[in-house]
Amino acid sequence: MSKKHKVQARQAVRERDLSESADAPRRRNRMFRARMFQGFLLAVAVLAALLVAAIASQADMVQPEPGITSELLREQLEYVRDLVTVEYHYTDADKQELPGKKLFNTIPVPWTKKAFIISYDGVIKYGVDVSQVSLSVNGIAKTVTVEIPRAKIISHEIPEEGFRVLYESNGLFNKINIDDVTMFRMTQKDKMENRAEELDMPQKAQEQSGEAISALLRAVPGMEEYTLEVEYAK
Repeated sequence: MSKKHKVQARQAVRERDLSESADAPRRRNRMFRARMFQGFLLAVAVLAALLVAAIASQADMVQPEPGITSELLREQLEYVRDLVTVEYHYTDADKQELPGKKLFNTIPVPWTKKAFIISYDGVIKYGVDVSQVSLSVNGIAKTVTVEIPRAKIISHEIPEEGFRVLYESNGLFNKINIDDVTMFRMTQKDKMENRAEELDMPQKAQEQSGEAISALLRAVPGMEEYTLEVEYAK
């Protein structure tokens, strides 16, 4: 190689070195920006993962509001036990004749018969046993079916102050006593309960109980989306 060529070669090397020296800051700047961008993407990915985890955790903590269930409706009915819906008040009078004494339990003793007539007031309360109410919820059809049991007698009272003696006849050595009145009261209760049956008091109580229970259940939040069907046990 001639001297001229050697000089040109060295000059070319110097120019290349100078060019590379001038490009070095730009390359480092590009590499720095690339690393920054990668770091930014990594930070975004980490934040996204944390956000998803936080949302999932919050979803676990917040319980969805319960829909209409048989258990929920049953809780509402726990506020009432025996639901009294019909009261049958009555006034009646009846005569009671009692046999006289017998000698040796076979021979009637004259003038020992006794009798009385008593007027009395009483009240029979009818209702249903709410614990026996049947509940069925169909969440798909949005229906609630309630079966009302037969009404029963909750109480039947003939208070002492309701008794009025209209007539009494005591037998010889055989006066009217407390046992006679107690037995009379029991027979009159049976009679008046039979009369109430004839007047359809139990059926009326069952129907009115159904209306009262329907009103109670319709007040439950969310029931406006359901159709309430009421059935009556025979």
